[in-house]
Amino acid sequence: MRLPARITWKHVGRLYETLAPHLKASPVKTNAPERGRVLVLSPHIDDEVIGAGGSLIKHIRLGDNVKVVYFAGCTEERIREAEEAAEIIGFKDHEFLGYKSKRLLEQDDLPDRLSLIIKDFQPDIVYLPSLFDRHNDHLALNHLLAAVHKKFRFDFTVCAFEVWTALVPNLIVDITDTINEKKEALSRFKSQLATNDWIEAATSINRYRGITSGAGTYAEGFMRFSVKEYYRIWEKVYGQ
Repeated sequence: MRLPARITWKHVGRLYETLAPHLKASPVKTNAPERGRVLVLSPHIDDEVIGAGGSLIKHIRLGDNVKVVYFAGCTEERIREAEEAAEIIGFKDHEFLGYKSKRLLEQDDLPDRLSLIIKDFQPDIVYLPSLFDRHNDHLALNHLLAAVHKKFRFDFTVCAFEVWTALVPNLIVDITDTINEKKEALSRFKSQLATNDWIEAATSINRYRGITSGAGTYAEGFMRFSVKEYYRIWEKVYGQ
């Protein structure tokens, strides 16, 4: 796929031009995420907990069917960590694809594999890092989702979360009552905590979201759009 592997200032400018109409309204605040079948597309093991762990715990508590797919860096050590974290969050259905990190756009089979996952699971809601998240694999996953949507015209809601880059969210979910479980799950990713304090990073932005939105003591922020609108934003920013 001939698509930019990195975000440039040109893309940043296009993104804010595209999002400008949405910035006039305050984000929606809620105590509970939208109900439905939830598919989580996580570039690496831990991304989904950092960006959306509190909300995903709420989905599971509400009885929603949640499936998590991990794309890259699935070493034996990290799979063990994912399984330990899953016990805390409540994930029962997770899949490890095992591609190499920073090589997702080079995998010719991945668009077909992703489209099959979506068709088989038939999600109502798809979580993934935002199309503005500053990591090669996070951006690549957005390119892949755009490619399969262009071909198959799926119908679901996208909830894009923040890991490496803060969002301008239009949805805020209060996770005050799940923050302890989120921190406990994050503590299981010892291989990643050795280089970055992801517990502090995640909970700090959750505290910031809670304070600035007034949604609660801790909150998670999302870009929430129909997949059709999310694809339109992607096309405006990254389309060739």
